[in-house]
Amino acid sequence: MDILENAKNHFRERLGGDLQCLEVPEWGTDGIPAKLFFKPAINFQSQEKIIKLSEEGKKAEAVVQALIERALNEDGTRIFKQANRLELMKSVDPEVVARVVSEMSGDDYSVEDIEKN
Repeated sequence: MDILENAKNHFRERLGGDLQCLEVPEWGTDGIPAKLFFKPAINFQSQEKIIKLSEEGKKAEAVVQALIERALNEDGTRIFKQANRLELMKSVDPEVVARVVSEMSGDDYSVEDIEKN
C-alpha cells in the first residue's frame, strides 16, 4: 500500500468531481442570477498565492485572489484572469466578493473581518 499514491488519488477524485454552483443575483442579467461554478478543493499552488497575500497584510487582495482562483464557468475554465485583479479590487462590491468566496470555501468572511486583519 503506497500512502502517497492513495493521497494523490484521493485529491484527484476531489478535483475531478462535479463542479459545484452558486448563484450571484447581483451579477446577473435581466433578473436571472449569474452562476459561478467551482471545485470543492484547490491545490497548494493556488492556495499559496492566496496565503502569501494574506501574510503580507493584503487581506482584501487575498479574497480577490481566491475569487480569481476558484470562480469557473460551467465548462471549468476560469472566469477571471490575473489581469482582472485591479478592476475587481476597485470596481466590484467587496461584500458580494467576500460572500461569494465564503460560499466557495465554506468559510464565513465578511468585509468587516477582512478590514480587521
